[in-house]
Amino acid sequence: MTTLNPSSTRPPAAPSFQLALILLIVLTVVRLIGLHISVVDLFFDEAQYWAWSRNLAFGYFSKPPLLGWIIAAAEHVCGSGEACVRAASPLFYLATSLVVYAIANELYGRTAAFWSALIFALLPGVSFSTRIISTDVPLLFFWAAALFSYLKLLRAADWRWAIMLGVSLGLGLLAKYAMAYFVLCAACAALIDRDARTLLSRPQTWIALAVALLILSPNIYWNVANQFVTLKHTGDNITGGGLRFRPLDAFAFVGSQFGVAGPFVFAAFLIILARSRNEPAGREDRLMLAFALPPLVLVTALSFVRGANPNWAAPALISATVLVVAWWLRTNRWRWLTASLALGLFVQAAMLVGDTYADRITFPALGPKADIYRRTLGWRALGENISQAARIMGTPTVAAEGRAEIAALTYYLRNEPRSVVSWPAHDFAQNQFDITQALTNAAAEPVLLITGCPYVSRLARFYGSVTKLPSVSANSGPSSKREYYAFRLADRRRPIEPLGACADATSN
Repeated sequence: MTTLNPSSTRPPAAPSFQLALILLIVLTVVRLIGLHISVVDLFFDEAQYWAWSRNLAFGYFSKPPLLGWIIAAAEHVCGSGEACVRAASPLFYLATSLVVYAIANELYGRTAAFWSALIFALLPGVSFSTRIISTDVPLLFFWAAALFSYLKLLRAADWRWAIMLGVSLGLGLLAKYAMAYFVLCAACAALIDRDARTLLSRPQTWIALAVALLILSPNIYWNVANQFVTLKHTGDNITGGGLRFRPLDAFAFVGSQFGVAGPFVFAAFLIILARSRNEPAGREDRLMLAFALPPLVLVTALSFVRGANPNWAAPALISATVLVVAWWLRTNRWRWLTASLALGLFVQAAMLVGDTYADRITFPALGPKADIYRRTLGWRALGENISQAARIMGTPTVAAEGRAEIAALTYYLRNEPRSVVSWPAHDFAQNQFDITQALTNAAAEPVLLITGCPYVSRLARFYGSVTKLPSVSANSGPSSKREYYAFRLADRRRPIEPLGACADATSN
């Protein structure tokens, strides 16, 4: 069997694993401190994930369940504050960086391993992601663990690594369905590598897949029991508002990868890819390309017909980073490596400072987007203002129409003795709150409703007493704010149904 040999051109002085571990731990501690001094509110997606952690299940409307479980575990350790909700993120990235070290060491040796771990930990996209809690956080860890297990299986048919591969695949799928890219990447590897083809016929591979399906099976059952709501939502995300040819969106997605991976890493990756057409790549390089290209190609192709978020191809970062660092070392491009590290440190420092002073940062030249943190500020203040209004009014129920508002209020009113409910916009659920926190006929009155619609008439169809209250606002930056209309609702006179579009019912 062909073996995976470390590159013979690696520099002789290999930094130690202990040094890499110390540096990564120091970086992680700094990031955890940064979370504690940050003034950035939970973004409504994060607040939604926290809400899931209060109602543990095998699935949720828009995502598999693992992130909710992780947040629930973190809350048992350090509480429900913003820093604790996000604390798992830098810890997971520490673990992912160490697995990146192991992958690079397996293929290219200790020097490549040392620098790959540091470069990965300081990628702009990773530095950004360590400040928030999202499904990409556990996804990248389990992708890296699965890739390392796969490389070990290429060396020898070891049942321990087969089980590890299956567990990593299964937990990765419970984190985010994008883990399924891994199977496609393994198939691509089989097209270009003899041992990868042989691996497909070994029982270890099929046992690994069986283990993955066993771990995923509770989520499969949940989807069956809930009319495949998560898969339908994922499909809606893919199709978006309709599929039509959008070349500019594709260029925007590719351009965004220079920001996610950093300009030096992604430019080097494109150079390696271009040269591979004329210069035969080594086996290790081909394997890393096989585990980086499929996600990038698939999402780029998708972005031609609908917009794609920059993080949709995030798993490609793992093998792309290892490949690029190995190439830099092999070709003595130390300036590229140094520049990438310097940029990563600068971006990390800028994010730490920005999060600390987020409520004071504004760039008037950007016009309506002057407050660059406006999407993640104002939610705590909104919760405090709604809490005060609810206490004055003596209401046991707070309702809202939008997912963002319901998520934020669920989190920021978590210590209040009131129910936060969603007034569904359609006959079918559009988010998890429509399933678990929908406004029903049994809601205790009076109800305090916040909405972006000013018309009393659309509410008077459902409640005999509708009182328009002073508007509620909350600053989302030095020059921006969130504003909502508020209503006191009582004496329900018909079953709760979707309100429909914002329109004055008396004009119909």
